[in-house]
Amino acid sequence: MAFDLQEQEQIDTMRTFWQQWGKWLAAAVLAACAAYLGFKGWHLYQGERAEKASAVFAQLESAAPGGDLAKIRSITTSLQQEYGSTSYAPRASLLAAKLAFEKNDLAMAQSQLKWVIGNTKEASVLAIAHLRLAAVLLDLKQYDAALAELNAEHPAGFDSFFLDMKGDVLFARGDQKAAMDAYKAALAKQSAEDPMREFVQAKIDAIGS
Repeated sequence: MAFDLQEQEQIDTMRTFWQQWGKWLAAAVLAACAAYLGFKGWHLYQGERAEKASAVFAQLESAAPGGDLAKIRSITTSLQQEYGSTSYAPRASLLAAKLAFEKNDLAMAQSQLKWVIGNTKEASVLAIAHLRLAAVLLDLKQYDAALAELNAEHPAGFDSFFLDMKGDVLFARGDQKAAMDAYKAALAKQSAEDPMREFVQAKIDAIGS
């Protein structure tokens, strides 16, 4: 098949372009395909891990009513070690800490909450962990350490909880004026419909009387 002069020039131009850039274009296409497949594979892998982590978390929820702290610790440790990057691990640790606190195992509660603080990136989960750890430290009469937890950065929606807990710590430490200020600040952060508002006001009234 014969080509006219213009067609032949176009073919020569394309041939020259491909010789110069063809291998780079092919490499770019292959890289894009590999990246896409890697992205899909990663999400599939993460989805499978989340499913497995969910099943382990369900075991923890089933074990919770029995209050067997050894079993609860074992399941939680399994989640932390095998599925620590999933959202289930920090939630399991929060639940384990709550159950340990109720059983007065403050050492276990403290270690679980510290794991959450060191491993989660979820701001709300992190805030809850700081609050609960402050409550544990308050029970241990480690007031300065509790206040340090309450000075941690947290979402604005948690301000009233942090200030209320700060008031509790300050009151326990014997600083009634600072406790009163913290409670008043907590009250100012609460809406008129907040069910915690009356509870905080009762603390203010008790100090005032």
